[in-house]
Amino acid sequence: MIHAVAILLIPLIAVGNPIREVVDKASPAVVKLYGAAAGREHGYGTGVIVSADGDVITTLSILVTGRNLRVVTSDGRRFDATLVRTDEARQLALLHIDATGLPFLPPATTDALRPGDTILAMTNCFKIADGDEPVSVSRGILSARLPTMRARRLAQDFEYTGPALVYDAITANPGSAGGPVLDLDGRFIGLVGKVVEATTTNTRINYAIPGEQLAEFLSGTGVSTLGGTGVSPVSGAAAPSIHPTSSTTAPSNQSSQPYVGIRLSELGYRHVSAFVERVRTDSPAAKAGIKQDDLIVAIDGKRVVDAATYQQALASLVVGQTIPFTIKRGEQVLNLPVTLGVQPE
Repeated sequence: MIHAVAILLIPLIAVGNPIREVVDKASPAVVKLYGAAAGREHGYGTGVIVSADGDVITTLSILVTGRNLRVVTSDGRRFDATLVRTDEARQLALLHIDATGLPFLPPATTDALRPGDTILAMTNCFKIADGDEPVSVSRGILSARLPTMRARRLAQDFEYTGPALVYDAITANPGSAGGPVLDLDGRFIGLVGKVVEATTTNTRINYAIPGEQLAEFLSGTGVSTLGGTGVSPVSGAAAPSIHPTSSTTAPSNQSSQPYVGIRLSELGYRHVSAFVERVRTDSPAAKAGIKQDDLIVAIDGKRVVDAATYQQALASLVVGQTIPFTIKRGEQVLNLPVTLGVQPE
């Protein structure tokens, strides 16, 4: 007996990928930033278009305050960018490019976000993307909501102490700062923060500045609820009140260029604080106790606001003088006497 077997073919129903849908929708509003690099500050980063008329939000850094800042959109177009406004308390910057009709992401509130919720971070980490290449996507979960964040950047306290979203997606990498953090509904709930370390554990923190802080910054009032104010353009860091310790007059026949033995991270860029990148062994600076990542705020009682004023201050000195260098190290302000030497051969 022959049995007939009927095979019923059921068509597969395509199941959508919610993560891919979120990424595809958000990607056109994510841009790559390229500009000034100095020391351990990389010359690339990430930003988010927040208006159809060319407004871009990102983190405050040397990248956005230096020369020749460029924005590359997801379709590969390149634009010169203008720094419009900054907020030092929130560590945010607003840029503008000459374009219209752009896709954009408005910041969203985080009221409904809970620990354990899935988040997505889109960043140009390690400068992987260029031109119309897509940025990197990291998936993770929200670990905690911090009412305040205490961290440090290099050896200095980090300026941002406001609320933060902490997650387990790894974004504490060069180039990631300024990228959007999204929920699975595609809402722009936070901005990836700078590479910083927790003051208590000495480990890097993967965090974002919440959407509420971004919305306040973009409101245009320039007033921060964290205690700072928005300024435009970026100005040099304010130095504390300085009182010189002592100095000695150099012999009048000394005319050689004085030697200190340090290199600044921000050498060659404007409006950037004078951080020490390297101290040469056995140099006058090393003997005086100046260390890597110290911030020089004054020389002989004269305010130093950036690398340019540091060089100007040295130009007025001569070999043989003992001059107080006022430096900020963490929360300490120190006066360290430096005896200026002769440039080595």
